[in-house]
Amino acid sequence: MTNTLAISWCPHGLGIQYDDKHVTFIPAETDENTILPTVPDQTESVSCVYIPLEETLTRYIQLPLKSTKYLDADMLLQELSDRAGIEPDDWWLTWRMKATEDGIAGLVFAIKKDLQAEIQNTSGWQQSPLLLIDGWQRLNAWLDDAQTTAAVVDSDHEGIFFGFYQDGVWRGMRRLNGNHESDAQQMLWSLQSMGFDAVNMPMLGHCSEDIAKHFPQVPQSAAIKDDLPKRHLANFSLKTPVPHDKDTLNIRHGKWATKQTSAAFQIWYRPALLAAAIGALWLGDMMVNNMQQATRLASMQNDITAAFHRGLPDQPVIIDALAQLRQAAGGGTNTHNQAVSQQLNAVSQTFMAIPWEMQSFDIGKRGTSLAGKVKDLDTLNNIRTDLAKRLARDVKIADTDLKGNEVAFRMRW
Repeated sequence: MTNTLAISWCPHGLGIQYDDKHVTFIPAETDENTILPTVPDQTESVSCVYIPLEETLTRYIQLPLKSTKYLDADMLLQELSDRAGIEPDDWWLTWRMKATEDGIAGLVFAIKKDLQAEIQNTSGWQQSPLLLIDGWQRLNAWLDDAQTTAAVVDSDHEGIFFGFYQDGVWRGMRRLNGNHESDAQQMLWSLQSMGFDAVNMPMLGHCSEDIAKHFPQVPQSAAIKDDLPKRHLANFSLKTPVPHDKDTLNIRHGKWATKQTSAAFQIWYRPALLAAAIGALWLGDMMVNNMQQATRLASMQNDITAAFHRGLPDQPVIIDALAQLRQAAGGGTNTHNQAVSQQLNAVSQTFMAIPWEMQSFDIGKRGTSLAGKVKDLDTLNNIRTDLAKRLARDVKIADTDLKGNEVAFRMRW
């Protein structure tokens, strides 16, 4: 067996870099039943695999959301279905998006689930924890923290990667397998469609002289380089990728992330299992006690609600019967009771104006929290705005969870 540092895949075949930095090239050989090139049987411990950009569906997407925390794969798949005509069930997504003045924006990459399944089931591919898109890694390596707007190019012997980066967001990314003047015109048109102005905007990276002729800013901001490395070697020359780093875009994420077990964990596995069993027994006892307490609390709540209806027969119980009874009786005489009454009034008024499914309402020393469900994000934002106005203070959406046709939320103030 030979330890392998990295694998680079392109339409021409594989490049395999071993842990001694030696590189082997293997021409593309696939049969009608496979998509992936065959990795030699003697390889193991593959730290990362570079997937060719050409094997992905790449799209710039902008959505009218205030934060990426509202974003999920289902939303992006629906957007790609509308724009690119894909069947959502056939694709696995990876994305890098961020908040802008006009919503959230960025690039979404999709690979066919047929390819995902073959990677998962093929020796030499399945054990790698990092499946990287070579174009993203190559182009992103040219950026620095101060860069705001530029076209970015990275040429190799077989072709050129290019993309347009503006105000902290990639607006597009492509690969052309060629470095000739005929390719330059196509590249210029593609960059212009992304928003690039070849006359007034800089270009980063390096390209061949044939390409540079069509970009007046190249001599000032990018390098002209005709001694270009092979695509695999250019990939291997990148800095070692680090999982969860902002410059690393890993196709294997979420439920497809690799599950790696270390030797240290194996040593402690049985003691940890025993501790977990003891913890489960303790938790079970606590759950029984909590259920008993909950039964008594429910009985008390029923008594309070009955008392509320006797005292105020014409009013519905909106949130907290006991607090509402106190409010109807004139509130409290101290500052705390007055503050509680004011909050209850505000929440009740907002509830009457914009109804939602109430789940919990808690007033504590660290502030107030409210949880519930609404039909969509617009309704949630309207509730937050109305509450903030009535309370005369900032109301924050602490958490959201999009499930089907409803949004579960939690607010704090």
